[in-house]
Amino acid sequence: MALHLLKSPTLHSEYADVDLDQDHVVFQGSPQEALAVYLSGNLTFRCKDPLTIKHIRLHLTGVRRKKGTNRCSLPLRTAWKRQASEEEFYKHTWEFHDSYRTTPQVLPAGEYKFPFNVVLEGSLPESAEGVKDASIAYMFTVEIGRKHGRDVKFQKPLRVVRVPENCAQDITLDEVWAEKIAYQIHVPNKIVAFGTSLDVNHAFVPAMRGLKIEYVESQLLEIRDFALNEADMDTGKNNTSSTTILSSDRYLLDNNPPDVAVKDTSGFQFARSLHLPKILGQCMQDIDTKGIRIKHKLKINVRMHNPDGHVSELRLAIPVSIYLSPYYRIWEGSSIAGLATPPPQGALSPSDEAPPAYGSHELDRLYSPESNTLLAM
Repeated sequence: MALHLLKSPTLHSEYADVDLDQDHVVFQGSPQEALAVYLSGNLTFRCKDPLTIKHIRLHLTGVRRKKGTNRCSLPLRTAWKRQASEEEFYKHTWEFHDSYRTTPQVLPAGEYKFPFNVVLEGSLPESAEGVKDASIAYMFTVEIGRKHGRDVKFQKPLRVVRVPENCAQDITLDEVWAEKIAYQIHVPNKIVAFGTSLDVNHAFVPAMRGLKIEYVESQLLEIRDFALNEADMDTGKNNTSSTTILSSDRYLLDNNPPDVAVKDTSGFQFARSLHLPKILGQCMQDIDTKGIRIKHKLKINVRMHNPDGHVSELRLAIPVSIYLSPYYRIWEGSSIAGLATPPPQGALSPSDEAPPAYGSHELDRLYSPESNTLLAM
């Protein structure tokens, strides 16, 4: 079978592959704090028949893609023009054989390995996959130039993950609102891994006689801001914004539920969990780079009935953060880490969510915006 069958994406792993010593790149900390990461591996390919080659090259590129609309002023009306931009912000090339410097080479049938390595600076942006109109993606591209026949090219994606330096950060709101109700909202971990859950502990004590709490509603929001040009991110020019509810929960309170009573008081105490989506595109990690800004917020609404009959609402907003943990695999339409159900947030310590030793995990699937599918590694 000739090597040109490498052109088939379903066969390329059988005949050639980019074998990495580390399945993906993990930066620890912010772009200002993260240390550089050493990435190494081998370009491996197999040919069943002798093959005359002109060159063998391997490229690693980082590309930022963005689609958006631009307002255009016409003589009689205002129109919106669809635009797209693409920026190659990183490229490294390895030359294993170049016919410009040497003559074409005949490779006997067999397997060949070409080692390579590179140091990736910690300031590089992490991968952002799953959003239709914006993405940051890294890709290995192999070029095998043949003397007879068409050149062979195939690609393999690389995921770059950024993990917060400190994943164990809690937050507590403890106040008395309008002399009507005392509340304490405690989020044990406001930085959570993609595909897990956000736990929230609630405690309420009415400060007004006759005040009744109807329900406590929680919503986890994702706010996305995209700029066609990175320089316009803070100006609002050619920007698109959207807000999505990732998860919601409404907890109804009875007047005297014995299972949630706080000691001998007339207050209430309970814990709730908001489960995060497990599919890229439905949920993204926090990111602010290359004209892509995604952040998350927990909104809490407490609906109360006053003694005089009118309704009051206490509204709170708490910033939270979501990151892609290399500890988990991301599967479309199934659970993370191969489990039937995701592990409860309380069962994971911050150290459990830290990246494991390289070689003891499997690479997440990557989202392909062009095909709207996941690419298996």
